[in-house]
Amino acid sequence: MALSTFFDLCSGIGGGRLGLERSGLHSVGYSDTSRLSVATYKLLFNTEGEKNYGNLRKIKTETLPNFDVLIAGFPCQTFSVIGKREGFEDIRGQLIFNIASILADTQPKCFILENVRGLVSHNKGKTLKQILSLLDDAGYYVVYKVLTSLDYGVPQMRQRVYFVGINKALGIPIEQFSFPSPVPVPTLEDYLVEHSPAQDWEIESFLYYLKNPTNQGRLSIEDILEMEGKVIDTRMSDLRIYDGKVPTLRSQRDGIFYVYNHSLCSLTGFEALLLQGFPKEVAIKAKGVVSNRHLLMQAGNAMTVNVITAIGNSLNSIL
Repeated sequence: MALSTFFDLCSGIGGGRLGLERSGLHSVGYSDTSRLSVATYKLLFNTEGEKNYGNLRKIKTETLPNFDVLIAGFPCQTFSVIGKREGFEDIRGQLIFNIASILADTQPKCFILENVRGLVSHNKGKTLKQILSLLDDAGYYVVYKVLTSLDYGVPQMRQRVYFVGINKALGIPIEQFSFPSPVPVPTLEDYLVEHSPAQDWEIESFLYYLKNPTNQGRLSIEDILEMEGKVIDTRMSDLRIYDGKVPTLRSQRDGIFYVYNHSLCSLTGFEALLLQGFPKEVAIKAKGVVSNRHLLMQAGNAMTVNVITAIGNSLNSIL
């Protein structure tokens, strides 16, 4: 009953793929509609002989190859605590219905789904209850848990909810599955390796940010440049400083800096890939080929490789 194959749905740039490959599985196909993400995916992985099935709404399940695991980081903007939280009212939030339909038709042994933490509390828990009911009706025992990437071998404070389903036909009680245990946080310096100086326009914007009503009088740029190794997040109006870790990477955001040798450095796309668990020998394939801006966006939208590997290993242990 061992797991050997997976289908990479909503594949992005392949964080989920790499995670399951490191658990000993191999891909039989993938699905994504973003031209730029697919281009990066093909840079990072050997997809020869694999088909991109494109828009998951249009997938004819009878054309799919057999696979043991379905993995999908389905669109999460509609459930995020930062966004409008439109949920199922937004067409992107409705993709979970298509995923449940694909599961019902193909009946893989198990699945791994990922979404933002805000999904758990969206619409006072009613959205979560509906999703669990959909997956149950598709034929699966399901558990879910919010995990932090910081606990699984990368220094990034990324919180995501992970759903794990086991096909009821296998006769394996869901209680046999355990979410992986945390591991120590690695050294941040191993990930912030490019030391790319902030550009003039970024410094000008940063100085303006320090003078906004929330931050006025708190710290000067000179104070910050003495904070060797500290990470500065300008995503929110209030200045946030971190030691030994970075805040959650996001697809639509800039503004993560760090201090190196008394200089303000901008987080690069290559560093963002490392912080998502892509090893250097994989991340280097995109460096200089994909623009830094797009790589930052794509990395922010990816799954954390280490978390998926840990979940894959946990599934392997009971199958």
